Amino acid sequence: MSSAPVAPRVIAVVGPTAAGKSDLGVFLAQQLGGEVVNADSMQLYRGMDIGTAKLTPEERGGIPHHLLDIWDVTVTASVAEYQKLARARIDALLAEGRWPVLVGGSGLYVRGAVDNLEFPGTDP
Repeated sequence: MSSAPVAPRVIAVVGPTAAGKSDLGVFLAQQLGGEVVNADSMQLYRGMDIGTAKLTPEERGGIPHHLLDIWDVTVTASVAEYQKLARARIDALLAEGRWPVLVGGSGLYVRGAVDNLEFPGTDP
């Protein structure tokens, strides 16, 4: 049996609204030396704090949170664009030896980040 530390992998915390996903994500990141990667499609938008139950900076417990407030509300969200951003952030965290803790309730966004999904282009 090896005593080497376990290599970081992606942890996904998913579930229904108000199930405690955000708090669990922060706890896991604190315990494992990880960082939270947002997978909630509405928390990507700036100014959507109350309606999405976005954690305040204090509630984040000093844990870095990625992919929050990245788009203005006038931007049309795209899971394909999110997929690129999330995978890049996850890869960077893994390269640093950190645990990416993917947190959110949007199943398609979580699947886009971790599953082998390809999205076709769109026609404006």
